[in-house]
Amino acid sequence: MPLPGGRQLTLLALLLQAGGVPLSRDRLIDELWGERPPQTAVAALHVHISKLRSLIGDLLVLSPAGYALRRDGFDLDSWRFDELVTEARAAFEGDQRRATALVREALELVRGEPLCAVSADGAIEHWRRSLEEKLLQARLLEIDLRLAGGAAGELIAELEELVSVNRFEERAWAQLIRALDRAGRPAEALDTYQRLRRLFAAELGLEPGETLTVLQQQILNRGAQPGLTAAAEQSVSSLPAPPTPIAGRDSELLALAGMLRDPQRRLISLVGPGGVGKTRLVLEAAIAAEPAFTGGAAFVRLERLTNAELVLGEIAAALSRRPRTEAVGVDGLGAYLRDQQLLLVLDNFEHLLEAAPRIAELLEEAPGVRVLVSTRTPLRIRGEEFFEVGPLALPVSNSEDEIFNSPAVQLFLERARAADPHAQLNAADGSDAQIAATVCSVVDGLPLALELAGARAGQMGLVAVASQLTRPLGLGANALRDLPDRQRTLTATIRWSYDQLSAETKSLLRAAGAFIGGFTASDLASVVEREEIDGQLAELLDSSLVRRSVEPGRFELLNLVRAFAAEELAQAGEAAGVLRSHWQHFAKLLAPGSERFDAGTAPAEIAGPLRADHANIRTALDRAIASGDHQHAAALALGMRPLWFMDMQRQELQETIDRLLSTFDLPARDELLLLRAASFVEGFREGVTLWTRRLVDRAAELGDPEAYGIGVNNLFSQAINRQDRDEIRRLRPLIAAELRPDASDRTLCSAHYSLALEAYLEGSFDAAWEHANSSFEYAIAVGQAFMLASAAATRLMAGSARDGEIDPQELHEVMTLLERVGVPPLAVFGLWLVACYAAGVGSDTARRWLAYAARISTTSVVDLWPEEMIRYEAAAVLGIEDPENLTREAPQIDHVAALAEASAWVAGRDPQERSARPHALRFAIGQDRGSTAESAFCG
Repeated sequence: MPLPGGRQLTLLALLLQAGGVPLSRDRLIDELWGERPPQTAVAALHVHISKLRSLIGDLLVLSPAGYALRRDGFDLDSWRFDELVTEARAAFEGDQRRATALVREALELVRGEPLCAVSADGAIEHWRRSLEEKLLQARLLEIDLRLAGGAAGELIAELEELVSVNRFEERAWAQLIRALDRAGRPAEALDTYQRLRRLFAAELGLEPGETLTVLQQQILNRGAQPGLTAAAEQSVSSLPAPPTPIAGRDSELLALAGMLRDPQRRLISLVGPGGVGKTRLVLEAAIAAEPAFTGGAAFVRLERLTNAELVLGEIAAALSRRPRTEAVGVDGLGAYLRDQQLLLVLDNFEHLLEAAPRIAELLEEAPGVRVLVSTRTPLRIRGEEFFEVGPLALPVSNSEDEIFNSPAVQLFLERARAADPHAQLNAADGSDAQIAATVCSVVDGLPLALELAGARAGQMGLVAVASQLTRPLGLGANALRDLPDRQRTLTATIRWSYDQLSAETKSLLRAAGAFIGGFTASDLASVVEREEIDGQLAELLDSSLVRRSVEPGRFELLNLVRAFAAEELAQAGEAAGVLRSHWQHFAKLLAPGSERFDAGTAPAEIAGPLRADHANIRTALDRAIASGDHQHAAALALGMRPLWFMDMQRQELQETIDRLLSTFDLPARDELLLLRAASFVEGFREGVTLWTRRLVDRAAELGDPEAYGIGVNNLFSQAINRQDRDEIRRLRPLIAAELRPDASDRTLCSAHYSLALEAYLEGSFDAAWEHANSSFEYAIAVGQAFMLASAAATRLMAGSARDGEIDPQELHEVMTLLERVGVPPLAVFGLWLVACYAAGVGSDTARRWLAYAARISTTSVVDLWPEEMIRYEAAAVLGIEDPENLTREAPQIDHVAALAEASAWVAGRDPQERSARPHALRFAIGQDRGSTAESAFCG
């Protein structure tokens, strides 16, 4: 029957939920209107009851106790649902096929969200939540049955969706972990457990329940033990008990378990820098693998040895100390191990490398022995397999969820709470989150550093620890007394490795401390003025003091190692010379690109290879200014222009140039080039003309007509951008005066471009096209890539407004030019053009291009006018009221990648296709953006 809406539907739902039990008048009023019913509530209730009775007749009855539905006059599918699920649970163990049929029949009764059309709180909301929970449990029961029937991989997507909605349902998490494990993805299963653990810790302050903990341990143990026949109860272990749980290492433990399953892998070396957690990881891996060895496992500490000749003796002593083991001498060590199935764990081998051949001999003598080694430097003997141990993962964004889900932050906070259970470290406090993330980042996510910093945070508080970050190497002083001397402070940890290096290699490490953000071998060789550093660099890599970057051919230091190297550089009296060599190297490196940029080469073509060294170059420039080296400082600043333009680093550019020009009296050419750069980036911010006016005034003083013309054109474009009628009127004669026969092609190019924007703004699309085309031709003549792309895009905008359509081939040519330039403002303009085209041909990708443009415009602070009207046209076709709100729909995307994706989409369109653009706006100068945007929707 047709059901009513509003309060009549709520009234019916209340009566149904009561199941035939009468509800009083006051109870119904409370449920329908809450704590403050209107004075007319009684009369209104009677009206609703009367209208409901007209629909359902004598099913609605009145008794002295109140209103009710006759119990024998109706039935509910939710009752039938309960019966089916109860029967399915009862049949689970004995007849899974019947149980599956029953629960699926129950789920087929569900159509949409329970009571979704009923608007009420109180009893109805309680009923709604109850039904939702029953539905969830039925779905979980059905998944349990499918898992029991052998399903695995096909459940993963469904379960991921389930846990994303029901974040604290442990049963669903357990099912997801089981499904991943059974699908042959145990590493992902363990990562999922850690994701759950971080979620529970951050949101609830709890650990996962026993079922999930046992499930995780089963996966870890199974990774170490399948196919092996040892009896754990017969092992004679000498493995020490870990003092704290291991954090964030499930994937590494699973990988090690897989390596230990292979009997051909006799020697596995865990290699990494000091403090990265090698000992903790090797111990946990040994504990998991030990039951697979009939002879158990033996743990041998080597950090206190200073003589490599004593290593075999220490191994023999460690074996002799195990329960139920007779004394083993050095002479009889090979004979003792010959028939053993044993896991030998050698901890901290890096300072005893001369003993490595003796380990190789032991492995030859004892075929059943396997060796796990923790070392900062590989042993470099036959049969050795390396397992690189890196720091714990750091937060990848500033969101609180991401911060508190980070393994590094988790370990840091756990250790802080262990030091003081009452420490004020509240996951709901955003400032705490940011401070914790900063601390973890400064110490590179190194577990030892996190332990030391966490212990100090528990004692002193987060803010006090954060205040020590300027000297992080001393962060752990007096924090944990049970650590070895070499790990009491971070300085001691790094020095342990540093002291093993040759003199030449030490000096190379000290010089590497001058680099920020990594380096290439040729960069480092240039700074130290050596032709050959391969041997010393290899020694630094082996010692884990230098590591390979993710970018091919580049190397980097951990923050803590760099701080140590910088201190050693200063103490050795080498700092001044090395830092000077560093900034001179980068000034020389940038010089060719700076010349190409002035000749018109696209910023992206020059900046691309330099982006990896942005931090190095910025640091070099700061050092050159501070030292008074104006020649190299100016060269570095000029060389950075493509980098600044490509990523629209407006603040860095203008602050640096201001500091440079206020510190030094530069040559006129260099001064004007720097002022032009500052004026350029200023042009994409509404209402700001400080640098452009400074350029115009200085160019006039120095008598440079080209720089003056560029400045005037920038002022004109900025006036158009902010729709300043008076300023446009004042400047137009100056622009028109530049169209003279003796003007340079560069000046004519800029003048025609400015006039094209003005004509477009006035709705004179023919004139706009002519001026843009002239600007395009002059840009070709001078080889100016940026102006070429700008003029081409403006010509397309004007031509399409004039003709009422966009040609995909012309659009693709424009996008190719914009890609080549690769700066955010033109990327935004190009994406608007593609969105307008896509909207005109009915493509559902139009929204994506607008979202990309909104994201880039927000992060780069890009203002463009009148080009911005293109996006309003596209939004109007799509029915989007405010395209700026699309920002949240776009991923974090690089503007170059967004341009490339949009360009590829245009390239795939039919060349004969045309996109209608019938509503190009004709608007008056001086209208504010809001009213002009409104006109876009009027069409």
